[in-house]
Amino acid sequence: MAVKRLLLPPEPPEVEWGVEGLFPRGYVSLVFAHQGQGKTRLVSFLAVQAARPEGRGLFAKRRVRHGRVVILDADDPGGLGYALWINRFLKAYEDADRGLVDLRSVEGGLTPEDVAVLEAELKEDPPAFLVLDAFSSAFLGVDVVKPHLVHAPMRALTALAHSLNTTLILLDHVGKLAPGQSVAQKGALGSVVKLASPRAAFALERMPPREVEGRDVVKLTCVKQSYAPLPPPIGLELVWLQEEEGCYFKPYPLPEGQSLEEKAEAVILLVLQEAGEEGIPRKELLEEAVRRANVSERTAKAALSALRGRGAVEVVELPGRGAPRVYRLADCVVSFAQNRENAVQDEADFGQSRLPKMDGGTKNAVQDRADFGQSDEEGQKFSETPLAENPGLAENPPSPEGGIEEEWIWL
Repeated sequence: MAVKRLLLPPEPPEVEWGVEGLFPRGYVSLVFAHQGQGKTRLVSFLAVQAARPEGRGLFAKRRVRHGRVVILDADDPGGLGYALWINRFLKAYEDADRGLVDLRSVEGGLTPEDVAVLEAELKEDPPAFLVLDAFSSAFLGVDVVKPHLVHAPMRALTALAHSLNTTLILLDHVGKLAPGQSVAQKGALGSVVKLASPRAAFALERMPPREVEGRDVVKLTCVKQSYAPLPPPIGLELVWLQEEEGCYFKPYPLPEGQSLEEKAEAVILLVLQEAGEEGIPRKELLEEAVRRANVSERTAKAALSALRGRGAVEVVELPGRGAPRVYRLADCVVSFAQNRENAVQDEADFGQSRLPKMDGGTKNAVQDRADFGQSDEEGQKFSETPLAENPGLAENPPSPEGGIEEEWIWL
């Protein structure tokens, strides 16, 4: 009989984690993204963190289980991508044990027999993490959009993770997005079936440079989490060491949930507040929105239309030839603005936003960190170092040992 009775414990059982609150131990987690969005980099960084001494490994301020990491690369038989990135991260973390990273290639796809042989081998010395990159490449001949074909290999991977009590991370690709659709909204190929089996699922995508001051930032969005509260999106910035010999990821504070259209709305309200009762012509208003919010004219127009639809902005016809029209805050918004109780801030406050400042091209949109006055997670200001020729790379960038994640030690 395939059904067995389980005992219900009197208290909630304690969940074991590969990465605290993100990747559960003994189950499958799925990470999906477009090609070239950073899956290899992310896994390589995680592998190096797991190879560090007990209690030292960190991933976005979350503790990482120490132990061996087995990476099965089915996308690249030579494993070049992982070989490059793992070595780059190892240069930043000299306390990591290179021997704990076990890189293997998968040639010709995996069969049920291959999975059984792998399980028998690894059971003698179970790894802390087992990574399969990627599902579509590892199981050749399996149409990922056909549920009856996907079910068998997914169940095999689930059984493998449970048998080894390891954190199994499965990588996969994303199909073509519809206009305005995000990777998280799209999901992985065959997601209807595969999301029913993994206990955690994450969308990975690179942030547009203009939204993150020109830096190299990826966003990891959790779309499913069975055993913990759904975490907010995680930002990770890739920082290069001197002369680009090595690199590391550090947490990056993502924009405060604002889309480009929301940023444009905030600027439009600010400009209209400054214009007061006299208002401002539509063309000038859009130009200011484009310049101050660093958005396209199309986004500015959409933001203005949304504000009008909500009654926050009104159009007034002025007397004179051609019936000129100006835009101004609606009466209800003006009264609140005078009491400084609405979302419109004064210009000094608005200047503290994380939007890049444009000054006619005399500076790159990526400014010195000291100009922004941003601090790292320890509350220390970044040093005032000049920018290198490569945008976003300081000549003397901070090292991991300088306190980016190093001091977050779990006792």
